[in-house]
Amino acid sequence: MADWPGLPHDLLVLIAKRVKVIEDFIAFRSVCTSWRTASPKDNFDIFSPQLPLLMLPDDDENNYYREFYSLSKGKVSQKLYLPEAKGRECFPSHQVGWLLTQSFDGENVNLFNPFSRTQIQLPNQFALIDEDEELIEQEEYNYIRNAILSANPSFTSDYVLVIAYNTDVNHLAFWRPGDINWNKFRIGDRVGGVSDMIYFKGQFYLVTWSGALGIIDIQGPNSVPESNIIYLNDDKKLFRQHSTQFYLVDINDALLLVTRFGRRRSNASRALETVKFEVYELDVVKGSMKEINNLGDSTIFVGCNGATCIDSTKFTGVIKPNHIYFTDDWFDQNYHLECGGGKDMGCYNIQDGNIESFYPELSLSHICPPTWVIPSL
Repeated sequence: MADWPGLPHDLLVLIAKRVKVIEDFIAFRSVCTSWRTASPKDNFDIFSPQLPLLMLPDDDENNYYREFYSLSKGKVSQKLYLPEAKGRECFPSHQVGWLLTQSFDGENVNLFNPFSRTQIQLPNQFALIDEDEELIEQEEYNYIRNAILSANPSFTSDYVLVIAYNTDVNHLAFWRPGDINWNKFRIGDRVGGVSDMIYFKGQFYLVTWSGALGIIDIQGPNSVPESNIIYLNDDKKLFRQHSTQFYLVDINDALLLVTRFGRRRSNASRALETVKFEVYELDVVKGSMKEINNLGDSTIFVGCNGATCIDSTKFTGVIKPNHIYFTDDWFDQNYHLECGGGKDMGCYNIQDGNIESFYPELSLSHICPPTWVIPSL
């Protein structure tokens, strides 16, 4: 039998430095103490591109592990002990790989990195509620619905977290390291619920279901957010249609709007299934929208709390260019389904509109259906 723990330290260091995929790096470190010593986190190339992993839901009440499905391996590649995520809704901040987790009692809200198990406590949900506002029971409603970070907390303490809450109106708040409470603000008059947010070119952008594009600039400590609202020229009446979701994504320094169209699976069912996507490049000055029918080598991943773009040439043969990989994101409808959400997942071909499967199993949850997470140390 090979003496794997007894391999020379210098050889292990050389091998570890050649590992470019975080999930493999984590597996390497977990072999034994000598392998972990030879692969300190500081030696990993944090700038190497990473493919999103599909984080699967809890499978039973007593299981504190979360499984992560890998597209590159075609199987579950990671099974991590994550009691911090047990029974919690998780919002990935797609660009930096962290999650915002929230419990349904409203007391526990955290930033959480599932791969390093680093956790940052945030003010609870009840601190967001105005005195004249009636709180809907938590078992039917979770107050925070969107969250986005300006930078990766693993590498800097100079970051801002912006959340949208009570999505019937444009209630927004931000938090910076050191803040005791949420800093609440609005971006003007009522502009509808927030569908998605993104941090783009040093500013926060949001899009609402009514077709408003909000641009928010939050500078240094004690600064007041500066905001601007643009109403998009909706010639195709996208924002007047039912069963739609809107996402913002950055591709080659262009801000794109991804529109997702759904329909009911049957007349008697509340469940929705995705039937098509449309992609538009936004002019943030004029508010114009130009439809795009080809993403080139880019691949978009959409799901809970947003979208991200990946260069498919970095993962040749693993992901398909000019496609959109989507997970189930019909939160309001899925909550009322008997088994929860998770059925509406697939890979959409922008060129011909075909949808095919990328995940062979069925994983359902009311609280946290399968969602994309970019691995990050």
